[in-house]
Amino acid sequence: MAKNAENEDVRQRLLDAGEELFSEYGFNGTSTRLLTKKAECNLASVNYYFSGKYELYLEVIRKRMKYLRDLRVERISEVIAAKGEKLQLEELLRVFAESFVEPLMQDASGRRFKKMLRWEMLNPKFPVQEFIDGMIKPVMQLVVPVLKKMYPGLPDNKTVLCVVSVVSQLLHTIQMEEIFLEVKGDKFMPFDIQQHIEHIVEFSSAAIKGMSG
Repeated sequence: MAKNAENEDVRQRLLDAGEELFSEYGFNGTSTRLLTKKAECNLASVNYYFSGKYELYLEVIRKRMKYLRDLRVERISEVIAAKGEKLQLEELLRVFAESFVEPLMQDASGRRFKKMLRWEMLNPKFPVQEFIDGMIKPVMQLVVPVLKKMYPGLPDNKTVLCVVSVVSQLLHTIQMEEIFLEVKGDKFMPFDIQQHIEHIVEFSSAAIKGMSG
């Protein structure tokens, strides 16, 4: 038992080190030596526990991806179940937006994952299909049918595109956070995350209702 606990401890330290270093320096900028120094283990540990730096990188992303996906699905499902037929479009969009944005902005792991996604855009390493299947589809498969039921006049492709449009606005808000914070206090570009979410909800719900006829 003691050996298993020790192995798990080393493995977790490597995952923690990977999350911090990959977010800061990207995949190419993070060496195995840097990882093992941060994790306080020997050089062979990365190969022993993960079969290499790339597999460690994948596992770091998978772990956070699963957490975010499960959190979003859980929070959205709770609202859908609680409201039932009385669920309003604004309520659906609000829980979707909050569960999308908050975990990426309110804790250190979320912010590191956000930085890793930026590196992924510059130098893709994670399999795109796995990201779609593991992160995007489960949430879309939950939200799209509810939206379609609310507004049956929306064509199927438009229903999906409406959700994609909301995601695009949320991603912009997340990526622009640092720029907005630089001009904090500027009345032209105020940054308050809840204010941005409410605007996206209001703007998107008006658009969806308008498109549904």
